[in-house]
Amino acid sequence: MLVLQAKRLSATLVNTTLAYRIVALNRGREPLEDIAIGGDMIAAHASRSVEEQLGLVGPELPPIHRIDRLEPGGEVVLEGEMKLPLAAVMPIRHAEQALFVPLARLDAWASATDGRAVRARAAWLVGQEAKPAAARLQPFRLDLGPRIWADLGQRPLALPAA
Repeated sequence: MLVLQAKRLSATLVNTTLAYRIVALNRGREPLEDIAIGGDMIAAHASRSVEEQLGLVGPELPPIHRIDRLEPGGEVVLEGEMKLPLAAVMPIRHAEQALFVPLARLDAWASATDGRAVRARAAWLVGQEAKPAAARLQPFRLDLGPRIWADLGQRPLALPAA
């Protein structure tokens, strides 16, 4: 199982960068070994299929972390950044606003002690938490120039079973 915490999003003239914390959990009864985690961030957009946005089709996600072994009931906390070139962001246009709705996607593969392959996939919508807190996250405005946002939230997206 993978859990994402979005810590900070920045937008520069070149990239958007999501700083994150991932918790990898082993909820099974046996150790997992040689865990490879791939991940990236894309922009949600109605012109893309749901499968593409969730990372269910298309190229493999780039490798971002490795864990040698994770015992049953264990967890490992990983931190890093996901970058998306600003030129690759497909903004959602709303009047004069250019809105960015990031999707963070993770895909992990591991080996069980019996040699069986184990997979975990997850995706989250990332946005600004509303004040007061609401069910919906607010998108990021890219038309206002370079910025850093720190009050982020994430909502897990339902994925079909692998």
